[in-house]
Amino acid sequence: MELQEFSTCFKILEDTIQKKEQLLNTLLELTKAQETVLTGEKFSMEEFTELMDKKEPHIQKIEKLDEGFEAVFKKMKPAVDDYKKEFEPRIKAMQQQIKTVLEKGAALCALEEKNKARLEICLRDRRQEIKSFKKSSQMVSSYYKNMAGSAGDKSLFMDKKK
Repeated sequence: MELQEFSTCFKILEDTIQKKEQLLNTLLELTKAQETVLTGEKFSMEEFTELMDKKEPHIQKIEKLDEGFEAVFKKMKPAVDDYKKEFEPRIKAMQQQIKTVLEKGAALCALEEKNKARLEICLRDRRQEIKSFKKSSQMVSSYYKNMAGSAGDKSLFMDKKK
């Protein structure tokens, strides 16, 4: 691999990492918004789902960037030792940027796990509310049926003494 081709490939890797970092920043913002929805007074499944839908294209872009990064890196890996000295400052900068991206990815995963646990709690609470509502509705319905059915039996409660 010649220097010019190596330089082009290296620039592609730098751009890819930069784009991935921007996408991770966006995902972190959206995930924090989900956290806000989950920790709010009234949980809104619609808002939560809307945020999930907004995250999906960013996740797909990150997957494509990762695939492209790997392909380009495989292509240029054998020539890294040949140009190591010429690219040393850029390599160190890229290593730092990769470290930053990995830290953001880890922070995102941790926040996603917290949100998952909170979502499970919210869904469990919602199910309990639904069960309670059904039970209350059945009790009210049963009460009114009993009251309507006992209207004809009023004489049983009257004192029959003379």
